[in-house]
Amino acid sequence: MSNSVENILYVGQNIELAQTMLKFSSSDGGCSNYELDHVRHIDIVESVLSEKKYDHFICEDALSEERIAQISIRFPLLKTTYLSPPLMSNSSVIPGSISDDVKSAIDYLSIPIYFKNNEGTFLACNRYFSNLIGKTPDEVVGKTVADILPLHLAKEIEKLDKKIFSNNQIYLYESTIHDLDGEAHDVVFCKERVADTNTQIGFIFDVTEINTTKATLEKERIMLRATADISKDLIFFKDLEGRFLGCNKQFEKFVGCSEKEIIGKTDDQLFEFYQALMCQEQDRLVMDTKQIYVGEEYLTYNNGERHFIDMKKEALQDRTGKVQGLIGVGRDMSAHHILQKRLKIADTVFENSKENFLVTDEKGIIISVNKSLCSTSGYSKSELINQDITIFQSNQHRNIAINLKENKAWQGDLSYIRKNGEVGYAWLETYAVEHEEEGNLNFVFSFINFTQDGVVDKKIEHLATFDPLTGLFNRIALQARLKDAMTRAEFKEIAMAVILIDINGFKDINAQYGHSVGDAVLKETAERLKCCVFEKDTVARFGNHEFVIIVDELVSEQDAAVVARKIADQFNQRFKINELDIDVSASMGIAMCPDDGADIDTIINSAEEAKLRAKSDRSGCYHFYTSELTAHSQKQFELEKELSQALELEQFELYFQPQFNIRKKQIVAVEALVRWNHPQRGLLEPDNFLSLAENTGLLLPITMYVIRKAAMQAASWHRAGIHFDRISINLSQMEVESPKLIGELQRILLECQCQSKWLEFAIDETVFICSSPTIYENLINIGKLGIAMMIDNYAADRPALYLINKLGIEKFKLSNHYFQGLSSTHHTSTAIMNALSILGNSLGVDIVSESIGEFNQDGHPLSEECSDQKGPKVMKASEATFYLRCNKRK
Repeated sequence: MSNSVENILYVGQNIELAQTMLKFSSSDGGCSNYELDHVRHIDIVESVLSEKKYDHFICEDALSEERIAQISIRFPLLKTTYLSPPLMSNSSVIPGSISDDVKSAIDYLSIPIYFKNNEGTFLACNRYFSNLIGKTPDEVVGKTVADILPLHLAKEIEKLDKKIFSNNQIYLYESTIHDLDGEAHDVVFCKERVADTNTQIGFIFDVTEINTTKATLEKERIMLRATADISKDLIFFKDLEGRFLGCNKQFEKFVGCSEKEIIGKTDDQLFEFYQALMCQEQDRLVMDTKQIYVGEEYLTYNNGERHFIDMKKEALQDRTGKVQGLIGVGRDMSAHHILQKRLKIADTVFENSKENFLVTDEKGIIISVNKSLCSTSGYSKSELINQDITIFQSNQHRNIAINLKENKAWQGDLSYIRKNGEVGYAWLETYAVEHEEEGNLNFVFSFINFTQDGVVDKKIEHLATFDPLTGLFNRIALQARLKDAMTRAEFKEIAMAVILIDINGFKDINAQYGHSVGDAVLKETAERLKCCVFEKDTVARFGNHEFVIIVDELVSEQDAAVVARKIADQFNQRFKINELDIDVSASMGIAMCPDDGADIDTIINSAEEAKLRAKSDRSGCYHFYTSELTAHSQKQFELEKELSQALELEQFELYFQPQFNIRKKQIVAVEALVRWNHPQRGLLEPDNFLSLAENTGLLLPITMYVIRKAAMQAASWHRAGIHFDRISINLSQMEVESPKLIGELQRILLECQCQSKWLEFAIDETVFICSSPTIYENLINIGKLGIAMMIDNYAADRPALYLINKLGIEKFKLSNHYFQGLSSTHHTSTAIMNALSILGNSLGVDIVSESIGEFNQDGHPLSEECSDQKGPKVMKASEATFYLRCNKRK
């Protein structure tokens, strides 16, 4: 080695060889002061030589002739020692330069393999490769990809070939090619550069089977998902920790949120406490015992409705039998459960009815009878079942069969033979029950048995009471029932109404379509009229095409108008008679008792006169006897329509009234009171529209509107730092009994960002002592939500003190009439206030009133004159805000 060597770069694996060479060099008189750097890979030689000035370069690995030339050009002063002979240059690489031994070796490999040079020419390949692309080895060698593959595929592969020699990376490319038989294959090309040469080696992996399996699995997944989503069952999956892994659409509906929101959550994050606890206990049992759980249970949906669910859960196990989670399937059996109850009730009624019932198939074979029929006929059930109906040898059998075949119904009197041979007489009604899905029918026979001694009397009594065409009460029975209703109204001091209905143009119907169609119209009218009244009310046929309805025990005349509007709605629907669509209209007159008549003739005449006015007045289908009532009813009807629009137009506004604690003499809440800003009638108080809202089904939506506005106001006051403690809202029995109440409350609290402790429900004392299970459950859930409850009108009825602990009652609001007649100086007032204070302290509840103005500074009730002059009145939200700022709790 020369004495000028100072920095030496060694490339190779045998560093000890290089160090030995340098020692020998120094012993021969070379430079003994050197610094040796070691690099193992030849790929980075040029970059290392560029970073530092080296005097000598020793390379153990073989380099190409071109690379050796490039190093000598770039580093002309660098002394070099190459321990391996140079590799063949590119110019010497020609097709066929792969040795025969290599070619023979790759033919034994079972995967397609090939060699190409840097110009893209195939140097060699095995038969697996050539077969895969539909060629022979001789047809491949010496060719390029453009010669043997489709153009679009060749372009992509040529791009990859260029990258291989520039950055020395392994490349993968997926495509579809066809073999010699024309069969398509999904393949992946894997190619890389051979060491530091200008040759690339490529492999082809056939992934057709893998892709087919993946596609099949994906198809099955989609099919299973679609099956689960289309199912009406609740389907869900959980892991070992009870976290949801997935669910179907029906389960999303049950929970009330999307699958994305459900995944990863547990039962206690989605359901109420007791429901979540029940589900978790079931899950642990299934996963611990690996047994299938089957049970029936009530679950509460997110909208507050309770459903009867048939639940099944099974552990999910891997191949080794280790539990990985569970699957649950719940079938909503609510409708089936209700149907089973109804069927059980109907079966009990059928079996124990005093009326005789018998059911046959369409061939007249008896399939069911009740106890009463067995007792009447003398036959046992076993003797009648599977027998022909002709066993009774009825004189009307042929007539009945013909009518059942043509009209599907028949009624009339008949005779029959009992088991002992005696002749029996009965009034029979029979009709067909069609089963469209099964394509068959049954016949139901119902008859009233007449004894031989009283057969004439029974038939006369029936015909004397009922109209033979419509089955309604006839005119004679109407007289008796009207007299009873008027006597009852007089005794109870309540109102009743008579509605006279006349079918318009009935003679024209008979003339145009015939009397049979006219009779059918009368019978259809009778059925529609019965749908408009309660069972206690009377519907009778009064004349040829006139009917009378007795509406009993009215709260106001508006109740009679509601019935009249129901009747009008029925006549707005076309009558379908024997494939004919017939438009039928009616005129109605309403007379009130006792105002329009205290006897039968007078009140009927008043209704007749009102009916005639309705016929001549085309603006309405009914009239009251007095024009004032008609106008009032029309106004109420208009108000009803306007009320339904008031919610949409947000015409309701909340007013507020402070609520004071009697003992503490301070504001403990503000009471929310609704007012209707009517565009024509001005500001209406609740008494003017809440009863109408209750009759029209709008009471609950209005109440939810009030609660939502109160929640928004509470959140607004809280953000503004205004102390109001709580906003009190009145709830009636109808609202507390609603099955949707709890779900709506949860939604309002969430959407308005209102804390439950800011609200309070004032509920009348009579509601708390109601026996309805729905009311009791809703009251319990209101307490669970954290909303305070107050007993309103305390001491107006039987006290509900026993419910304080059960429902978490915090306040009693005194009934207004509790202090009526007491003066501020009366000694009784002092005793009452002391008693109330002691009662409240003992029970741990606050005694409150609408206004502190009702009491003086000593807590005594004020006289009516003084009470009217003190205390805040009902205020708008802005006024209430100002009032609360000025009356902060000390």
